[in-house]
Amino acid sequence: MLVATGASRPGPLAWFRRRIVPVGSFIVATAPLEASVAQRLMPGRRNYVTTRIIGNYFRLTRDNRLIYGGRARFAMPGPGSDEKSGHVLRESLESVFPALAGVKLDYCWGGLVDMTADRLPRAGEHDGLLYSMGYSGHGVQMSTHMGRVMADMIDGRAVASPWVGLDWRAIPGNFGDPWFLPLVGAYYRVQDALH
Repeated sequence: MLVATGASRPGPLAWFRRRIVPVGSFIVATAPLEASVAQRLMPGRRNYVTTRIIGNYFRLTRDNRLIYGGRARFAMPGPGSDEKSGHVLRESLESVFPALAGVKLDYCWGGLVDMTADRLPRAGEHDGLLYSMGYSGHGVQMSTHMGRVMADMIDGRAVASPWVGLDWRAIPGNFGDPWFLPLVGAYYRVQDALH
């Protein structure tokens, strides 16, 4: 059996729950930008990720909306939380793209990503369960690759993956409700300010 999930509930998956923290990731989408503006801001139309600890990611859609997201707040998603995070993301978007000051935001939403303490994915076997999880916001690319790796493991073939067998200790104080997220967010904001 393969476990490939994030934030699990109490029960047989409690061992995993102690090692993963569900963290909100939030996104805003602008109204469609004029083609000339989109070309000037992102001439290669590539996907981007900032190198800050509390990073942002962004790209253009086919209709020239700028999709801009990240860990705006260390909070769980929900209508009120998404709205607050949208304001944080607007400020960040306008600091990265001053030309978009006051741009209309058509959409704002949030969801969960599963974070490990060191933000590295984990894969392996625990108590007879194969697992691959903890992508920490990099699951779109990594989980596709790890699906193939885990299929090879299930078939008994040798695998080459830096995540298989990597030590994975429980996060102190993590029993499922991430009460400590605001403290972690404050610590990361200080780290970003110092660097």
